[in-house]
Amino acid sequence: MTATLTMIIIVPLIMLMGALALFFVIRYFIKYNAQVNKRKSPQQEELDRMKIEDLK
Repeated sequence: MTATLTMIIIVPLIMLMGALALFFVIRYFIKYNAQVNKRKSPQQEELDRMKIEDLK
């Protein structure tokens, strides 16, 4: 009786925690990927600097 009751309560809680953890991991990687894509490469920064110097 207690084993069945424990399984009815604990198994869904563990599954819910796993789903929430997966959700937050996916959300973290989406934010991290967006930050990486916003960063300019050193070559792009050098090109931008050259364009500014050419305009002067």
